[in-house]
Amino acid sequence: MGKKPQRSTWPEAKKLCRLNQDDIEMAQRLGFGPDTLIRMRPGSTQRWKLPVKNWIRELYCRRFGIVLGEAPKPPAPTEPIVYDEEAACLYGEQMYWEDYRHRNPKPASPKSPAAYKPDQLPIYTNVTDDDVPF
Repeated sequence: MGKKPQRSTWPEAKKLCRLNQDDIEMAQRLGFGPDTLIRMRPGSTQRWKLPVKNWIRELYCRRFGIVLGEAPKPPAPTEPIVYDEEAACLYGEQMYWEDYRHRNPKPASPKSPAAYKPDQLPIYTNVTDDDVPF
């Protein structure tokens, strides 16, 4: 002889599976009974298994396209998106220079070029074309 099927009630399933009234209504529309939901709870070694609440919501969304108790998604805008070419060009140029300055920081120099006086600049004498490597 086999075991008698266990007959649970919805309040038991609600408590054990941590469901709210919308979740119970979705489970009933999907055709699940309280016994099924209690059996579908993930065990300690079943980390891959979704909690019953999330599992019901996912199945309901796949079948009906919405989830009870959640606000529907707003419709996509019907007006066309206006593309401002000048603003996009300015934005692209700004991003270019920000990236350039980030990649090429100013080298730390001991003196600025304005601090040099003409008489302090090195003077190269006797430089010929043979001295230049290129």
